[in-house]
Amino acid sequence: MATWKITPTWKKSVIERQTWTKEGVDGCIEHEIGWRYGEFIIETESDEPPVLEAGVNIFEYDCDDWSTDDGCWEETDVGIEDETESERIKQFVEENSIFDLEEEGWVMDECEMIIDCDVNIEKVE
Repeated sequence: MATWKITPTWKKSVIERQTWTKEGVDGCIEHEIGWRYGEFIIETESDEPPVLEAGVNIFEYDCDDWSTDDGCWEETDVGIEDETESERIKQFVEENSIFDLEEEGWVMDECEMIIDCDVNIEKVE
């Protein structure tokens, strides 16, 4: 077993994508945050470094610890069929944190952390 520190080779290349859903609502909310920097610690079963390509969702690996820094952009795509509710949610997210949706019954179903460039892989002793 080995532990590895994974970092992007380019700044502004870490993308966090969250998918929010609510019971009884047709559609979902997709929220994206771009990060200037990120660092991820993963473990492998062998002493061989992981093979990671640009566009990898690092959360698909055994990611024990991670950090991101200096958010560069934030975008929210509201894909709700009810147009009135869709506009209300867009306004709500502009005026509040995306996490405030939890108070209205929304749940973050999925979160991906994409490294959209080549990566540096360093063994951690």
